[in-house]
Amino acid sequence: MILEELNNISNLITEIIRSDDFPEKIEPLQLREAVLSYPLRAGKRLRPALVVWSCGLLDGDIKQAEYAAAAVEVYHNWTLVHDDIIDQDDVRRGKPATHTELKNFAKKNYSSQNAEKFGTDFGILAGDLQHAWAMNLLLKSIHKGVPSGIVANLARDLCEKLSRELISGEALDVEFSYKDIKDVSPEEVEKMMYLKTGALLNFSVTTGAKIALNTDNSKDKRIQKLVEFATAVGIAFQLRDDWLGIFGDAEAFGKPLGTDICSAKPTLLLQTSLKYLKGDDKAKLLNFLGASRISKKELEIIRSLMRKSGAEKEILDKTHYLQHQAEKSLSVFPDNEYRKLLLDLNNYLLTRNK
Repeated sequence: MILEELNNISNLITEIIRSDDFPEKIEPLQLREAVLSYPLRAGKRLRPALVVWSCGLLDGDIKQAEYAAAAVEVYHNWTLVHDDIIDQDDVRRGKPATHTELKNFAKKNYSSQNAEKFGTDFGILAGDLQHAWAMNLLLKSIHKGVPSGIVANLARDLCEKLSRELISGEALDVEFSYKDIKDVSPEEVEKMMYLKTGALLNFSVTTGAKIALNTDNSKDKRIQKLVEFATAVGIAFQLRDDWLGIFGDAEAFGKPLGTDICSAKPTLLLQTSLKYLKGDDKAKLLNFLGASRISKKELEIIRSLMRKSGAEKEILDKTHYLQHQAEKSLSVFPDNEYRKLLLDLNNYLLTRNK
């Protein structure tokens, strides 16, 4: 049921993105195609679903939230484009990453020895344009009947709060990779996860709620409860993502497993493993950090060590606790179809394999 509803949201957002006029005048052609690439790959579309369903939860007209929903999806995609460049990930959703597509374009068309730089440069520009496109889509909410004052408030939320928090979270994530993993605390990692992942989820539910309630008051108790829900979901989502990066199926996950180990990324899963492992086992896991690649055999050793330490169970238990907290936050709302969808989404995020 939840996958069917997410698919309906996905089809709606894809149609809005495909028909929107913003990309039409982007030049050159390969940059325009790069701007459209991720948004049209139709990922999980969780964030636009949160916008629409939060609006419906509070008896709002969900059609008024459609452009805002498309805006958060495009916004999410610019962060992925830049994130893939920073992390040097060549694959996104089972296909070449934007900077990789552009690098391949340069190799084919320019015979350039600087094809990799071309891919990086144009990838950055594509993400910049997607950021601008997201704002443009949000402003178009006026055409859906959202009062201009509410749209202006949402635009300010996006610039003043969301962008500042999300980019700060990304910066912390990057900074962690330059530190000794022992110098990064679990509390710092949770703060980074909130900023990098939770901030956009919070913006999504706040946007849907403000449209439904016709208010610019972020302190409304109903909005605060939705923010509590989104915060719990956001951290649980990231914990699940980190777990999938080690214990998932590479084909379903859409990118190679073990990349967090290669980059020595201080996930809570890795930190907890190192906290509990002793002697040779700890040394063995530490030796994998920074590897250029992780083989299937090495991945099985890493999985075994993480299970032996108890870290896998602890992270899964924490994820379930956050699921329960998210459910409690929704318990104050009337039992309508959108509350059920949000609860189903919460459950789905804990069982997804990609």
